[in-house]
Amino acid sequence: MKILCLLAALFLISCTSKPQVQTYFEDGGKKQSLPDSAKVKAVVSVSQGTVKEKLSAVLFAVPNERYRLELSGAFGLSAASILWKKDGWKIVFSQDERYMEGVGDCVFVPVYGGVDIHKFAVLFFGQKVSSLDCNNFNNQNLSLEYNGNIASLQRYPSLQLEIKNIDSKPEWKGGVWNLNVPESYVRITGY
Repeated sequence: MKILCLLAALFLISCTSKPQVQTYFEDGGKKQSLPDSAKVKAVVSVSQGTVKEKLSAVLFAVPNERYRLELSGAFGLSAASILWKKDGWKIVFSQDERYMEGVGDCVFVPVYGGVDIHKFAVLFFGQKVSSLDCNNFNNQNLSLEYNGNIASLQRYPSLQLEIKNIDSKPEWKGGVWNLNVPESYVRITGY
């Protein structure tokens, strides 16, 4: 009797549907339309030689209107916060007590140079772009390669973005669109 129950259980388990893995960066050449707003969870891996660091990433986005990206490392410690709105952008490095700010669609990212915020943001929606470079701004040749759910920037240090979840009906508090910089933080200039 126990063997029959075990066989029945194995049969039922084998017949249940397997959870589907969501695949982003689909081939096919056509771009999907962007949602009105979204909250995207991802993992950003930065490799420098034999050292590899993984950061949790959460992007809050209203495409072409405003973006907020939160990057956090081990134990949930904030590594960087980026806020872009049409009237300007800020990047805050909490651990270093430093910040950057500017205007325009070209956001300066240390080591990588000028990055077009719109091209960068659509990566989080699973759209492929050939480059992250800003038009008419220090061409850095920031080209990307794709493999399944991972977009890779082959530069030193190399960077990979792996999308985990896209919520196209997000809810968030209004404070997400404010990024306060403590008075004691030092502004980084000369980029």
